[in-house]
Amino acid sequence: MSLYRYVPDKAGLEALVVDHILSTVDVRPPRTTWQGQVTALVHRVRDAVAAHPNAVELTMTHRHRSPALLRWSEAVLEVLARNGFQGERRVVALRSLLSYLIGAVQLDHLGPLSGPGTAAMAGQGEFPLLAETASAAHGVRDGFDRGLDVVLRGLDPG
Repeated sequence: MSLYRYVPDKAGLEALVVDHILSTVDVRPPRTTWQGQVTALVHRVRDAVAAHPNAVELTMTHRHRSPALLRWSEAVLEVLARNGFQGERRVVALRSLLSYLIGAVQLDHLGPLSGPGTAAMAGQGEFPLLAETASAAHGVRDGFDRGLDVVLRGLDPG
């Protein structure tokens, strides 16, 4: 109970955990194309979260309370703004990047391609395309980067 002298409640404690995990994320974009800058920034968050797999859910739930993640979001927005993303296009770009990052991190943690769920889908016979796709999933390399590339190619600064 003495812990709650320092934080207001469980949510406050969880927010501190998230900020601690993400506090090591470098928010300085490298000198490259805007797509390369965003890719590097996204990888840094993914790597920080992946180092603490039991906190994946917390990072998604408390992302708005983490000064470290807010700094990261601002860095991504600066890259986007410098490259012509304004108004709704910038909103959609950031939301798309966050959606991909959050979804990919959760899938990596909760349903990895090498996991039993993929094997079960590959072994079922009622849905042949799903079975074929799940069978091919075991050989996928760089799936995160390939998916991020699809998202980036779909973004248009206007």
